[in-house]
Amino acid sequence: MSRAARVLFLAAALLLDGCAALDPHNILTRNMRTATPEFRVDVLGAWGRAAAFDYVWDTINRRYVDPGFNGVDWVAVGARYRPRALDAADDDVFWDTLDRMAGELRDSHTRVESPAFVALRRRQEAVSPGIAINRVEGRIVVTGVAPDSDAHWAGVRPGMEVARIGGVPAEERYARALAAEREQSTPWTKERRAFRALLRGEPESKLAFEFVRGDGSTIATTLEWKVVRAGSSANSRKLPSGFGYIRFSDFSWAVRSQVLAAIAAHRDLPGLIIDLRNNGGGLAWMVEAIAERLVRGRIDMGTIVTRTGQPVTLFGYPLAEMQRTLNGAPDAYDKPVVLLVNGGSASASEMLAGGLQDIGRVKVVGQRSCGCLLAYLGYASVPGGAELAYSEIGMISAKGRRIEREGVIPDIEVPITREDLRVNRDRTLEVAEDLLRKMTERPATKG
Repeated sequence: MSRAARVLFLAAALLLDGCAALDPHNILTRNMRTATPEFRVDVLGAWGRAAAFDYVWDTINRRYVDPGFNGVDWVAVGARYRPRALDAADDDVFWDTLDRMAGELRDSHTRVESPAFVALRRRQEAVSPGIAINRVEGRIVVTGVAPDSDAHWAGVRPGMEVARIGGVPAEERYARALAAEREQSTPWTKERRAFRALLRGEPESKLAFEFVRGDGSTIATTLEWKVVRAGSSANSRKLPSGFGYIRFSDFSWAVRSQVLAAIAAHRDLPGLIIDLRNNGGGLAWMVEAIAERLVRGRIDMGTIVTRTGQPVTLFGYPLAEMQRTLNGAPDAYDKPVVLLVNGGSASASEMLAGGLQDIGRVKVVGQRSCGCLLAYLGYASVPGGAELAYSEIGMISAKGRRIEREGVIPDIEVPITREDLRVNRDRTLEVAEDLLRKMTERPATKG
């Protein structure tokens, strides 16, 4: 960006900042700022820490969707966390302390992301040892292995039990991670986050693992954390069963056209499966775009909740009406649809699944979703290079449900088993296909 462009950008930002009537939610200024490099220092001094802390606490205090702060005494929270933050051992601990303060609201959307995490997110990167783990049938189990990762070539496979991490029993390491994890929207989301924390590490760092195969034999190996690409993706196909299948990683502009094109391409198929498992959400506008390709006519999808009870506006115009209404497409897909969800289905995924489930348009199969259905309008830049997300919008479904803290409950729940993981069996998909067969069978004619 040229010097002249930077000056114009700064001038526009200052004008917008000073005009609450034009942009009362700071939507433009937030999104312009997070699109450009922000002020960052290698070491925050006392002044920098105080400025960052005050910005986070005050922004949440003034703008959080619930003026009652989910029953939390926010003033008392600030008083308790301020000395902890200012006296933190280093800046990593400082940013973590601010995030823990935000976690007191028990809201997975409201969070503070450190400068290092922000840098990874903007580059669409993640740091991983090549495996995913979770609790299955009471054991800590490998649920996924990245193709061509060190873990794969060491012989690690889904379904194996994790016995030891860094020479310590996995259950002991997990208990510590769970105790250290900040609060989330639901207990099961906190548990998933604790498992992710067990696999957190710096690039090129290494750690010893011990895994147990199904026959009781063990694999001892050392895994290295590597930077991996974490961009958006979408794919679709006609399944051998004859039904359409669509899966996408998030609700972003990067995959929007692909998903809508896939729905149109499957128009003549007798049933459609949309796989939202481990889809963490994204743009609400994409939710409506997809939903409107699956219904016809005008349909009430519920209401929006804001702190003031008024719509979010920009330049005096509402960005969305408080009453959420779908305007179905005349050529919408009108055959049976099944949505797949699991504990990693969050936010926009829950908006789509829960909203269409409530109006009777789809059936939902899988495991209970995250229970993380609030929304923010963009990251806010925190002094020092971190970013703050804070919930500004709540959702109530057509049946009056608040999916936040409850999750989308499947019409058919399909538990994950170690045996299915070992043999690479996707039982959730199988159940969805069986359900579609029953929904598309024509009753025999009598004569």
